[in-house]
Amino acid sequence: MMTVPVPRAAVCLLLLASACRREATPPPPAGPSRVIVRTRKCMGTECEFKAYASDEALVDRAFARGFDEMDRVEALTTSWRSSSEVSRINQAAGKEAVHVSPDTLAIIEKSSWVSGLSDGAFDITVGVYKGLWKFDEDNDGTLPDPADVERRRALVDWHDVVVDHAASTVRLRRPGQAITLGGIAKGYGVDAAVAAIRAAGLRDFIVHAGGDLYAAGRKGDREWRVGIQDPRGSHGRIIFELALTDQAFNTSGDYERFVMRDGVRYHHILDARTGFPARASRSVTLLAKDSFTADALDTALFAVGPQRAMQILDGLPGVEAVIVDADNHVHITAGLHGRLIKRADPTPGP
Repeated sequence: MMTVPVPRAAVCLLLLASACRREATPPPPAGPSRVIVRTRKCMGTECEFKAYASDEALVDRAFARGFDEMDRVEALTTSWRSSSEVSRINQAAGKEAVHVSPDTLAIIEKSSWVSGLSDGAFDITVGVYKGLWKFDEDNDGTLPDPADVERRRALVDWHDVVVDHAASTVRLRRPGQAITLGGIAKGYGVDAAVAAIRAAGLRDFIVHAGGDLYAAGRKGDREWRVGIQDPRGSHGRIIFELALTDQAFNTSGDYERFVMRDGVRYHHILDARTGFPARASRSVTLLAKDSFTADALDTALFAVGPQRAMQILDGLPGVEAVIVDADNHVHITAGLHGRLIKRADPTPGP
């Protein structure tokens, strides 16, 4: 057999053609969509992000941006770091105004709105009780002397939080005053994470941080499903279930951080008007268009009790609620009728 030499140029052309054919070959089809979960500690709680997707690399990129946003909000608003904007406001109490970021300004301005709405039952100047009531990082199971609570209560007044929106400053009028954004900042952080995840290209996901949750998009051909915890039942026992898409779902309850003394439950949700744990409710679950609004309201409505809470909700279109009161009765706003699936009655107990 005679071998016919192939010119070097032809070899190059053949190799290029082969490379072109390889490049033109479509990528293999993506695998089936599935639930991908990532968890991490953030904003003082366990955060869980879920996505319904097939591209795990995209999910990781998007969730990394979401976690970064929650870390950024925490760095601004925590009272556990001396460098935060909240700590700087507290350090300057009774002195000068402190320039703050648009994020902190927005959270404090919304706090003032909720304080007015709740007749002061919600008040960020309860930061003055830090070190007395210990339900956060300092939780050691002790309870404060009522006389100490009463002395500090004199410094609790949301009217003393002076906001200059144009100058982007916040000032506390009296020395010794202190704010805490623990009852509202997490919802803002959840919304910031949601925006970052969407901007990264993910559509169907859940951001869950403690009692704050936002469900974006869908889980395949159906909406995401979430449940309302039984306040006195075992962990994971659900009393109601409902479907969500592009909506926030936030719960404040007296069953996560508490101590029992002589049959009395002392928990972390204070009525700012008394300085002691609110007693009229066991849990308040809110549905709203954003987690910031839901988080701002759930603590306040827990503190005012179910009757006043239902009156307030009548004037807030687009916000729905399920309230389990201190007597274990369930109160449901009209907009949720037909949406809730009942799984169990609330368990009795102290």
